[in-house]
This record gives sequence, structure tokens and C-alpha cells, in this order.
Amino acid sequence: MKIYYTKSQREEPVGSLATLKKVLSRFVRHRVFYEMSARQRLSRQLYSVKNNFTIGHFDIDGSIELVITLFDANNPAHSVEIVNPHALRIYDENPGKGLAIAFYAEEAGDFEVRYYLRDEGEDETAPERKALEHITLPQLMEYLHESLSADVVEVSESQRL
Repeated sequence: MKIYYTKSQREEPVGSLATLKKVLSRFVRHRVFYEMSARQRLSRQLYSVKNNFTIGHFDIDGSIELVITLFDANNPAHSVEIVNPHALRIYDENPGKGLAIAFYAEEAGDFEVRYYLRDEGEDETAPERKALEHITLPQLMEYLHESLSADVVEVSESQRL
């Protein structure tokens, strides 16, 4: 799958699953605007489905073909499945407005299919994130390294009083 970044106008010829997971993890516990659209190649017909929901978690399966499933946090019966996308465009030119991405896939030979997700911000009704969930893994490792390498000073009983 190719990944296109609109801010730097760069393209990665093959995106890794780790990169895809990192991008999708930014949407977890966030409200998203979702649109799936299919345009018939030989005519001007356009089919579109739009929805808003909170992403609870996602699953990526790449064993046979790439399948990305986004699960609705508030409705276990609702999910969005993206099958075998060949490209991902990341709209990151204005970080203040939030992140948006689009997957491009061909499901039937006559249609061009696009799955668009736009971050609408954190869901206020979702369970509050703990402080540990806000820090990145490098920040955690740095904190642990500093804590373990700190000088431990013994305090005698007379100094405590």
C-alpha cells in the first residue's frame, strides 16, 4: 500500500503495518466523520454513505489480504471494514484542524472506492484516558531510565525528625 502525505508532498512506496497502526491509533476514542464513496468509472454515478461515530478500537489483518476494521465504541453491532486498500492519503497540512485520511480501494472493477475519515476530536462521553495513556513509549522509557538511575540518598532517623 502506498502512503501519500499532503503536507510534505512525499510518498512512501510501501507503507508498513506499523505505520498504518500508528496512523489509526490517533483516531481511537475520537469522534470521526466517515464517508465511503464509490464512483462508477464509465458514468457519473456516485454512491456515498456518511456517518459519525467514535472509534473504540481497530483491527488490522494482513494474512491473506489487507483488511482494516474500525469498531464503533458506542455500538458493538456497527463497524467499518476496509478491504484491500492500495493507497492511503494523509491530509496533514493543517494540524490545528485535525487529521484526515482517505483509503483508496477497488472492490468491483467498474468502481473507484474511497473511505474517508476526519478526526472530530476526543469523545467527551468516552471513558477518560489515564495519564499513562497520554505519554508515548519513548517518554515512558526516558522516565523509567531517569528514575532507575537517580541517586538514592539514605536518610538517617535523626534527619527525619
